[in-house]
Amino acid sequence: MEASPSTYYVRALKRGALIRWVEDYNIYAAYDDGLIGYDPTYRHGIVIEVAHLDKNKVAVYCYDCKSEGNWLILDVVLDELEILSGDKLNETEIE
Repeated sequence: MEASPSTYYVRALKRGALIRWVEDYNIYAAYDDGLIGYDPTYRHGIVIEVAHLDKNKVAVYCYDCKSEGNWLILDVVLDELEILSGDKLNETEIE
């Protein structure tokens, strides 16, 4: 399964999945067309609920967030969310 640069493959999220997402980058490189981040800093949490209308939105309990609070709403694509554990899940292609 080869993906084009604009195609993402994400797993269907379920309640209880352990996830991580990029909070920030430690290094940025400036190019003519913008900034690119390298060496990401991750946050970790557990999916509490998946939105019914937009499956890319999830309510998460973050267990290593300190100043921003423990309850967050994340977007699968925008927040570069990765599933670390859970059931064997099928990958879904989204553009």
